[in-house]
Amino acid sequence: MLRFFSALFFLLFLFSSGYGQKGKQQLKVVFYNVENLFDTIDDKHKNDNEFLPGSEKEWGSERYQQKIANLGKVLIAIDRLELPAIIGFAEVENREVLEDLVRLTPLQQAPYQVILEEGSDPRGIDVALIFRTDKLTYLSHRAIAASKKFYTRNILYVKLLGPAGDTLHLFVNHWKSRSGGAEKTEPKRIENATLLREVVDSLFARDLSTRILIMGDLNDEPSDKSVSLALEALPVVKKPASGELYNLFYHSFEEGNGTLWYRDWDLFDQIIVSGNLLTKKRGNIPVIRPPEGHIFNEAWILESYDGKEPVPLRSYKYKRGYLGGYSDHLPVYITLQY
Repeated sequence: MLRFFSALFFLLFLFSSGYGQKGKQQLKVVFYNVENLFDTIDDKHKNDNEFLPGSEKEWGSERYQQKIANLGKVLIAIDRLELPAIIGFAEVENREVLEDLVRLTPLQQAPYQVILEEGSDPRGIDVALIFRTDKLTYLSHRAIAASKKFYTRNILYVKLLGPAGDTLHLFVNHWKSRSGGAEKTEPKRIENATLLREVVDSLFARDLSTRILIMGDLNDEPSDKSVSLALEALPVVKKPASGELYNLFYHSFEEGNGTLWYRDWDLFDQIIVSGNLLTKKRGNIPVIRPPEGHIFNEAWILESYDGKEPVPLRSYKYKRGYLGGYSDHLPVYITLQY
């Protein structure tokens, strides 16, 4: 009888730990550009005046709290059964806004650790990452300068230990914007990509089977030079090779899908992985299944203005003012299967 209850307890443990049939565990990895997640406090070291009480945007506690609640609503909806294991962010002002996000929304149901390093962006917006400490173990992190020539957001490099004893190398990016023109600013995004590729090459030089996961708002399409040539992110193939990077959103881009709207859909938010994360063979875990990225585009985070095509419902829109929405970007995600 004791052995029976011990076995029953073990099965219940596996179920509660996120394991399904055949002992598989699935972890969602999400990236979300949250469009200007600023607090209401004036930081003298940042140009955050646009998002302060009394500013033209009339940014105050009520709007800040609504923004936090909206983002939490999106993130818990990506998987109704299990909160994401890893979430990368772009456009967050500081660590405190993410601590509010995991404390004041249903994300509080899981233990999240926040990782953020302040960068040199003039507006003070940074990339960041949160992860569930009941699913993964922190190993290390550091900020990587994304440029040697101009002020910009850092690349956040985080190493986590997975549930199978695997090491994940994660890079969160927000490359140079197209403000001033796509062609004119392209060399800066190519530099962002080149510096990241140098780090990737150093990891592959030590071990071709290194598990690398790159996420971010790249401000370029999967086919643009920065992504396809400088970073060397390839379309997914049937037999991925070790030591190569594959863009999980290349085929979605070819189908005309996007994550933000400016006159047309653009697919700037992408997740790119090393071949070892796509190779399903005995003993190689985790793998990404299905081997593609997904865009979270539920109707309730979109709006159709003036009868036009539904686009992301954002917080603010030029000439229209405060909309009380979510973000001008849609989140993207993948599933790691153990």
